[in-house]
Formats: sequence, structure tokens, C-alpha cells
Amino acid sequence: MAKGGPATQEGKEVVRWNATRHGIRSPAPVIPGVEKVEDWEEHRVGILESLSPEGHLEEVLAERVALLSWRLNRVTRYETETIALSQEKMEDDLADKRCFDSYLLGATHPEDVRGAVHDARRVQRLIKQFPKLPGDKRLSAPDAAGILDLVWGGVDEEVEAEEVQLPEEIPEWAGLEGDMTEWEGWTVSLVRECISTIASVAGEDEKELIEGATERARLDIISAQAAAERVEQDLARMSRERLLPDEKVLEKVARFEAHLSRLFHKALHELEALQVRRSGGAAPLARLDVDGLAGS
Repeated sequence: MAKGGPATQEGKEVVRWNATRHGIRSPAPVIPGVEKVEDWEEHRVGILESLSPEGHLEEVLAERVALLSWRLNRVTRYETETIALSQEKMEDDLADKRCFDSYLLGATHPEDVRGAVHDARRVQRLIKQFPKLPGDKRLSAPDAAGILDLVWGGVDEEVEAEEVQLPEEIPEWAGLEGDMTEWEGWTVSLVRECISTIASVAGEDEKELIEGATERARLDIISAQAAAERVEQDLARMSRERLLPDEKVLEKVARFEAHLSRLFHKALHELEALQVRRSGGAAPLARLDVDGLAGS
């Protein structure tokens, strides 16, 4: 009775690597959640087909070449991921640095600095329209606070906040000395009453106070934009500085890569020597290692 299996040479070549594809000869060096078993199997089969080992020892060496080249690819991926993570942390790292450097006032995180530009523009648009807005229009707490801060900034420093008697609807904790951004009851009418009271106590013309606040809003935008530009310049510089891993990681990567490279070339040289001897050639017992030392 004829034995089962392919009869043609083409069929034999197809089934030649069945055991390899099913991972019988060695465990798959695959990190769960990071690498894929099918990618490893495709890589392994490709290496074995390229090296064409014959016999058990040649197959063992060829599989070792596949394993070491897979691990070398992992080193490259590790280096790339380390750089990517470092780039992703730039904004948080810059925020921490700004906390301890010369940025003691205002926003420190790049996102907040960009947000400050947006907020300044919004308040400027609002204060320009303010005289024409209907009194019953509701204002967000940040918008009301932004307008009153700009107005209050034009008042003589000798005028104390407690001298200003705000409308009864406004809680004391949300007044000029409190946190206006936490109270949600603001309307255009209430903000106008506050401005009128401030002008009266300070002996200022209400219209001139609003005009002065409008000009300060324009200057605030210029200042916020300048701060945002400095942040983007700092981030661009940090990005260039982080094109390589830090020195400690770089040393570790280089050492591990050199170790794997030596093993890879050693296995490849041994396989080549076996194949030369199998084909009738003369292969020296001592091989030239990649570090230049014979037989090491």
C-alpha cells in the first residue's frame, strides 16, 4: 500500500515546513498584546525557506537565526516606542518645567496656554458687543468674570473691593474678592449694574471704563498669543532633543542589540559552515566573529 502524502516535488516543498508553521519545534517568542503569533510564524517560515536547512542541526541553527532576528526587530521597535512615548509626554514635561522656571504667573500647561488665547478672544468679542446686548441675556460665569476683571483692572488701586456694593442677587463669595467663575446666575443686566457701581465708587465714567477694558482685552490677546508662541517654540525644541532616547535607554538598547547581533551572526556562520561541508566544501572550524576575534 502506498504511503499517504504528496508525491510531487512541489507538494513536498509545500508540506516541508508544516511542523514549523505549527510551532512544534520551538515555542513562539511572542509578547501577548504586543506581537502576533501569525507574524512570528510568517517571519520564521520565511527565514527557514531563505536558509534552506537540511537535517536537524541545520534546522536548529536556522530557527535560532529566525529567533534572534525577531528579537533584533523588537529592539528597533522598543527604541521607536521609547521615542514616541517621550514625544507624547512633552507637554506634561514642559508644564512641570514651567512650574519651576520663570513662568510663575498664568497657565503652565500648553493646553491651558492655548486655551487662554481662545478665552481672551472670546471675552474681547463679548466686551465689544456688550453695550448692545439685551439685559436679560445670560452670561457664562467665566465670561462675566472676564468682563468684570477687565473693568476692575482700570480702577485706581486705592479703591478697595469691599467698598463696592454689588447687587443683592450676587452672593458675597462671588463678588470682586470672591470666585465669580463659580456662580451661574450672571446676566448682562447684572454685569452692567456691577460696572455702574464700580464706576460710581471709583469716580470714573462708566463708558470710559468699558472702553479701557476693551483696550486691555486687546492687549491680553497679544500677551496670550506671545505666551502660546513661546510654548510652541519650547515644544519644537524639546521634540528635536527627543529624536533619540535618553542616554540611559540608549546605552541599554545599544548593549542589548550588540549582544543579539553577535549571537545572530554566530548562528548564521555556523549554519553556513555546516552547509558548506555538506556540499563537499572545506569550512574552517574557527569562524571570524563580528567583533573581529577568530573563534571567540
